[in-house]
Amino acid sequence: MAPQDGGVLVTGGCGFLGRALVNQLLRHTSGPIAVLALPHEAVPAHWPSRVKLVRGDITRLHDVEQAAQGCERIFHLAALVGDGGTCAQHERVTVGGTAHVFDVALRQGASVVLTTSVCAYGDAIQRGACHEDTPLGQPQGPYGQAKQGQEKLAWRFRDQGGQVCVVRPANIIGPGSGPWLLDAAHALRQGLPALVGGGHGHAALAIVDNVADFLVLASQTASAHGQAFNLHDGLPITWRRYFTDLAALMGAPPPRSSPRALAYLGARLVEPIYRRFLPARRPPVTREALNLIAWDNQFPTDKARSLGWAPVVGYPQILRAIQQDIQARGL
Repeated sequence: MAPQDGGVLVTGGCGFLGRALVNQLLRHTSGPIAVLALPHEAVPAHWPSRVKLVRGDITRLHDVEQAAQGCERIFHLAALVGDGGTCAQHERVTVGGTAHVFDVALRQGASVVLTTSVCAYGDAIQRGACHEDTPLGQPQGPYGQAKQGQEKLAWRFRDQGGQVCVVRPANIIGPGSGPWLLDAAHALRQGLPALVGGGHGHAALAIVDNVADFLVLASQTASAHGQAFNLHDGLPITWRRYFTDLAALMGAPPPRSSPRALAYLGARLVEPIYRRFLPARRPPVTREALNLIAWDNQFPTDKARSLGWAPVVGYPQILRAIQQDIQARGL
């Protein structure tokens, strides 16, 4: 589609969203694509030779410099994903790694598309619609705190003359999704409450391929620089509908629900124990997760759609892909 493009770097390109993004770049760009991946991460067998794999770690500046050589655009996805781990771990990997990306980008004049999350809004989610200019609220866990830290670095980079676009996806679904497939499937299979307060709030689902499509568009659109964008598909799907559909695909019982007050009480009691004594394990309930599934997710996407973006992959199509993934994984 495009003329010969300059080099592109995708950090975290072997992850859930990263793989979808690399696939989109292969379809819609013509230049070389570098992927920074951890030493033992699996690599898709179908990637062609123009995908250059650089083994390294986002926490090491030298590795980022090596991966970014000759790249005009950087898609920064690498981060600790999910609501497990400690604040120190998220700070070192997610925030520290982002600082390295912006350091390299500033020195070599590369533009950056930074993927954060609607979790950056913190408890502002509980107070109603979050537009891109809504002041960020109190973070609800290490993940959201790290996402706010990434965004502070992005705006500092912009103020130094760098070109950056911040994308805040909502709840990304698709084959291999950690929170919204693997963790959810475990809860459903174990008969644990997957819903809070009946699950009647909007889920703000974002299909992974549609998110990847927007990331490519934003990187190619000059007016996107210096801005933040909410992103989800605008589906009229509640948490109850999504988890009920997921349970049906698995052949599991319908999802159980817990009262909101009881769920938050459980998080207050259990989460600190896991953070301190079991940092390698995800707590069974966290304030970060409740901040999404216990509330109506309202993240207007007018700005993203004003760039000409619209979802291409629909809900029935992604459910079929998820079902195939469930079967392949034996979930």
